[in-house]
Amino acid sequence: MATWDPRQYLRFRNERTQPSIDLAAKVKIENPSTVIDIGCGPGNSTHVLFQRWPNAKIIGLDSSSEMIEQAKKTYPNQEWLLANASRLESGPTYDVVFSNAALQWIPDHNLLLPRLLQTVSSGGALAVQVPANDQSPLHKALVSVSSRKKWSELTAGCEQQLSQHAMEYYYNVLYPIATSGLDLWETTYYHVLSSHEALIEWFKGTRLRPYMEKLSHSEDKEFMDEILAECRQAYEVQGDGNVLFPFRRIFFVAYK
Repeated sequence: MATWDPRQYLRFRNERTQPSIDLAAKVKIENPSTVIDIGCGPGNSTHVLFQRWPNAKIIGLDSSSEMIEQAKKTYPNQEWLLANASRLESGPTYDVVFSNAALQWIPDHNLLLPRLLQTVSSGGALAVQVPANDQSPLHKALVSVSSRKKWSELTAGCEQQLSQHAMEYYYNVLYPIATSGLDLWETTYYHVLSSHEALIEWFKGTRLRPYMEKLSHSEDKEFMDEILAECRQAYEVQGDGNVLFPFRRIFFVAYK
């Protein structure tokens, strides 16, 4: 797993936090005692949970030491855990197991989701949002550029680090085990970015991290310039000079 830069990630704090707000608002658990945020990052999603359930014991969990350190600095009075999500299997259960834009970095969702649901207390919920933007021009440009001869060997394996599936996949994994109901929906967010270059800045905070680990600084710039050139025409400059960046996300809440 690539290292993470909290400052780069938080350049788009509001845009990255809104899906957490939307997901938490849909969870039909009004007074949970315990909540865990899997893949809490720098704590912005966990803060949403504190606002939604102020009386609950809430833990933020992430496998990135950089993200956990940032969360501790920003929210020093909260509980943060540096660990992989697999650690939950042998631990306590929680009334709400929450994950915003994190599970795509973990493989085998057909095995992962049932394991996570096992960590949910009876009467509780597993609430998840995963990006579903793999058909966007930006992501397609990344795939196209990384497959070019001069990049393919350097970036081998990076694309496979992401696990993304269709809504039907998640439904078929969850409906046999979501014993008290299952809600699924998707949302396309239209982010207003200041320029085409901001598309790359967005990507540098998340999807480009594995690639950046494998490339030198000079290679980084050339690689990103090629991605931008590949997709620039797909993102029209609007009347005010901004660029609209549609980003599709899948949500589901499985009740136990």
